[in-house]
Amino acid sequence: MRAVAPAPPGGEASPRLVELPDPIAGPGEVLLAVRATALNRADLLQLRGRYPPPAGESDVPGLEAAGVIAALGPGLVEGSPWRVGDAVAALLAGGGHAEKVAVPAGQLLPLPRGWSFEEGAALPEVALTAWTNLVAEGNLAAGETVLVTGATSSVGTFVVQLARALGARVLAAGRDPERLERLRPLGADAIFRLGPDLGSRVRAATDDRGADLAIDLVGGEQFDRALDALAPHGRLVLVGLMAGRSTEVDLGRILRQGLHITGSTLRPRPRAEKAALVAAFHAFAAPLLAERKLLPVIDRIFDFAAIADAYGFLEHERPLGKVVVRMPSAR
Repeated sequence: MRAVAPAPPGGEASPRLVELPDPIAGPGEVLLAVRATALNRADLLQLRGRYPPPAGESDVPGLEAAGVIAALGPGLVEGSPWRVGDAVAALLAGGGHAEKVAVPAGQLLPLPRGWSFEEGAALPEVALTAWTNLVAEGNLAAGETVLVTGATSSVGTFVVQLARALGARVLAAGRDPERLERLRPLGADAIFRLGPDLGSRVRAATDDRGADLAIDLVGGEQFDRALDALAPHGRLVLVGLMAGRSTEVDLGRILRQGLHITGSTLRPRPRAEKAALVAAFHAFAAPLLAERKLLPVIDRIFDFAAIADAYGFLEHERPLGKVVVRMPSAR
């Protein structure tokens, strides 16, 4: 099969296609014939040797894909909801940037009727990141106010949608006012440009209370500013570090307001935990996905032969939504 070349141990690799052996579905896995996949910044880091896959997972980059089940691994022949030929989307720990990938069955989502493979490929990482941090980590309740920093990122656009679907008031923060305006139709009740006065502007918009929950996709100096925007006993879930890995924090604010801070990643979680998250998300979201009331935002679609261009676009441009790659067989 063709796949993006893995980075050598301790080194870097360019995003280029090579021939690799087909994967084999192990116990509890399916073999997916990939029709479309999507890119994440974690893929760039992996090729630079800075974000290796979890032990036992494919060293080919790619954290999500959509396609058709080509084979069932041992243990899935009887009693499994999956059949050869089913169209599915898949959350992966690696291996998605290839023509075939082995997927734990618990990390599959049925492709909603009427969805393209490109839409399916854009869903798993943003959807499960949003669900994990709004619900499993953030304990968001209907009627609460949630602040999303980095809201114009691919994950941010889905966090906005899902938070609204969960019954929250959504405050979206980012660097570009024009791009932020495009989040209003997705469910943003108010938008804010990131800056030193974020906390005061959020409080002004919430009757001087602040947000109950902040999903921080940015980190860096914005971390303390997001803390400043929280209500007493507010929660912050740190998900991304696009603005940097270190900053100065007012620890006194955390004590005075009784704030709760959680760091969260998705990729390293055990398969059983991911399966539980996928099942919980699907139980809530399936009707909304079917009605296209929840939908990943796609910025650009590239052909698989041009995947190096897709990587370059993700790295050097500012996509609003996902960068998706289409396999020739999907035409």
